[in-house]
Amino acid sequence: MTGSGVLAGGAAALALVLAATGAAAQERSVDEIRYVTCDGSRWSAALDGEWFWHFPSDPETQAERHQSRNIRYLTWGGGCWNATWDARTRTFFHTPVAGGAGHPDTILNYEDWRGVRWTARRQGDEWVVRQP
Repeated sequence: MTGSGVLAGGAAALALVLAATGAAAQERSVDEIRYVTCDGSRWSAALDGEWFWHFPSDPETQAERHQSRNIRYLTWGGGCWNATWDARTRTFFHTPVAGGAGHPDTILNYEDWRGVRWTARRQGDEWVVRQP
């Protein structure tokens, strides 16, 4: 192998390391996710076992906080979905609110209060979020 071949191979290896490091650096752990409901309301959700704790964004409406087995949220592109969490299998079960077949998945794709797309998954008792 010539000297330039070694450099090219080293550059490719470095690019792979940087890509892997960059992807990991974009993920972060959070206690709750900030999501938008199907009617456009802003809420936060924490997960305790198989129960979602929902908290409204407006401090004056904190009396509306509640616990539920599901989360109804806007997914990417504005579709309204419902999800439950199965702590045993560590999967969400997503169902479109408008009807249709649901599916299990380990991630939840949602839009935050500013319309930014996020992917959330569970790691231990925390949410791990990243932007696509």
